[in-house]
Amino acid sequence: MSNLPIRRIVLHYSATFPDQDWGVTELRRLHLARGWKDVGYHYVIRRDGRIERGRAEDVIGAHVEGHNTGSIGVCCIGGLERATGKDLGVDNRTPAQIVATTLLLRDLLARHPGAEVLGHRDLAPTQCPGFDVKTWWAQVNAEARGGVPGSGASAPSAVPGLRGILAAIRSFIRNIFRRPS
Repeated sequence: MSNLPIRRIVLHYSATFPDQDWGVTELRRLHLARGWKDVGYHYVIRRDGRIERGRAEDVIGAHVEGHNTGSIGVCCIGGLERATGKDLGVDNRTPAQIVATTLLLRDLLARHPGAEVLGHRDLAPTQCPGFDVKTWWAQVNAEARGGVPGSGASAPSAVPGLRGILAAIRSFIRNIFRRPS
């Protein structure tokens, strides 16, 4: 157990393909087979946006060697892409994962004020999680404020992402009760 303050929230990908319906159970099995004590992450976000609990937040994770103490690990399922032949570093998060990640980060930051949101690659030589977390998080926050960081722009549409996610959610909700044609 650790009662040290949380200084970092670190985003990861699972290095799985988009059609692999993995969650915390599958990652736990993989990590235990490697001789670890448990799944290395505190939270896992499935392709459909469901957030699953891994390690308790007060238990030190196993997700960034040398940086696990004082950090929370969040893993989005995905990161590999068969179609492109690119085996690592692909940002193939679903809209549901992006929304879930945003909501989870807001909750974690409310409970751990001052924590920095980073990607695994900000702390170690890796492509994980397949995108620049600092830039993405700045864009999410700028859109929430109605502008783009440092640009003086006031239109949220200047930054792609949140508007597209909201449109996808609206479309999903509209189509929930539609019968297939």
